[in-house]
Amino acid sequence: MRCGMLLAPVRPEGVWGMDIPPEGQYVTTGLMLLPEHTQAIDQVLAALRRNAPASLVVLTARDGQFISASGDNVSAVDVVALGSLVAGDLAASHQIARLTGVYEDFQVILRQGRESHMLVTDAGPHMALFVLTPGDVPVGWLRLLGMSAARLLGKLVESRPNQIDLHALGLDDKTLADQFGQVLGDLWQE
Repeated sequence: MRCGMLLAPVRPEGVWGMDIPPEGQYVTTGLMLLPEHTQAIDQVLAALRRNAPASLVVLTARDGQFISASGDNVSAVDVVALGSLVAGDLAASHQIARLTGVYEDFQVILRQGRESHMLVTDAGPHMALFVLTPGDVPVGWLRLLGMSAARLLGKLVESRPNQIDLHALGLDDKTLADQFGQVLGDLWQE
């Protein structure tokens, strides 16, 4: 299923004095996503889903607002509720890390199970990424691909829409495949 935005378009006059074009969308964390962003986000999520392989990939704002998803049966999942829970899970992880003195800017939560694995991670300062894979996917592979995709997503949303070059960002199909292949090669060098 193609990824898609569930965010309602904002008024052309903007939010809190910001000028946001009619086709733009404003995420309450201060992130503004335009069609160029959403197209690139959809490509990253679809590539991650394909290469992991993942049954579900969800991108949410840090406050839990749903941004986009890709999966076998996205319509069967309440992605709005899932986005809120993912954001809460990541916020709790941040607080635990702060209380124990091990806080890093880039948090990763990995749950390993018999039937499935879940990864929740920061995707830049504004977003959180959730990935669900079958249990036969190696957790190390999930971690490497998930973190690689999260870094790409973080870079992507920091780009100005007129400066988004899918190839330069590594978001065209060939470059994405090469990047995910490179992750495997890097695994052996670490």
